[in-house]
Amino acid sequence: MSRTIGGPATPRRWPWYLLVGSLAMNMLLGGILAAQALHLMPPPPPPDPGQGIARFVERAERGLSPADAAILRRGYEAERATVDRMRENMEAMRRQIRDSMKAPTFDPEGLRRALEQAHATEADLRGRMDSRVIEVLGQLSPEGRRKLLEMGPPR
Repeated sequence: MSRTIGGPATPRRWPWYLLVGSLAMNMLLGGILAAQALHLMPPPPPPDPGQGIARFVERAERGLSPADAAILRRGYEAERATVDRMRENMEAMRRQIRDSMKAPTFDPEGLRRALEQAHATEADLRGRMDSRVIEVLGQLSPEGRRKLLEMGPPR
C-alpha cells in the first residue's frame, strides 16, 4: 500500500507520555484534595487497650507451649475486669474534660480534683496489672518468657 501525498489530513495523536503525565497530575491533585478533606474529620478514638492485650494473648498462645499458654490465659482472664475498668476510667476522664470545657463557667479546681481522682484510679489499676504480670511471668517457663520477649509489646 502506498501513501497518498496531499490527501486528507489525519488527526494527530497525543504522545503517550503526555497522557501518562496528565493522569499522574490528576492523581496527585486528587490525593492532595482527599488529604485536606480528611483533616476536616475528627480523629479516630484512641485504641482500646483491652483489645490490644486480648490480641497479644491470642497471638502468644499460638507460640507458647500448652502449659505456658494456659498460665497466660488464666492471668489474662483474672484481670479482664481490671482492663475494662481502665478503659471506663479513661472514658470518664475524657468526658469530665469535655464537660468542663462546655460548662458556662470553667471550674479549674473541680476539674483538677476529677483528674487527680482519675489518675489515682489509673495508678491503682495499673498496679494491679503490674502485679499480675509479675505473677504470670514468674510462673512461665524460661522458654515461654523468651518467646514472649521475641513477640514484642501488645499492639
